[in-house]
Amino acid sequence: MFKSIISKFIKSKEEDKVVCGCYKVTVQDLKNAVKNGAKSFEDVQAVTKVGAGCGHCVEGNRELVNELIIRKKIDENQIVCGCFKVTAGDIVAAVKNGAKSFEDVQAATKVGTGCGGCIEGNKTLVGYLLKK
Repeated sequence: MFKSIISKFIKSKEEDKVVCGCYKVTVQDLKNAVKNGAKSFEDVQAVTKVGAGCGHCVEGNRELVNELIIRKKIDENQIVCGCFKVTAGDIVAAVKNGAKSFEDVQAATKVGTGCGGCIEGNKTLVGYLLKK
C-alpha cells in the first residue's frame, strides 16, 4: 500500500512536469489533448501551444506526443487499418508472436495492404512495439 501511495505521488509529479517553458505546458496538458482527440503533434500544439514559443522543446515533445498517441491506440484497441479492420491489438499480438519488422506484421495482419493510407502511422506503431 505504501508503494502505491508513493507511485501516485511520483506519477503526479511527472504529470506536473513543465515540458514547454514558454507556455508552461505540462505533461498532463499533453495527455489531456490526446485524450480529448488530438491525433498529431500539430493538433496538440494547436490546443496547448507546446513548442510555439522559442521552439527548443519541439522535438522532445513531438516524440512524447507520438508515444502518447500510440499508447492511446493500444489502450483503446483502436482500428488502425480500416480496409481490413486491423486493430492495434492485432499488431501487438503479431509482434508478441514473433514479427520482427513491419513487413512481418503486414504478413500476419494484412495491415496497410489495402489502400495504403495507414502505412506510415502503423510503421510508427510497429517501430514503437519493437523497441519495447
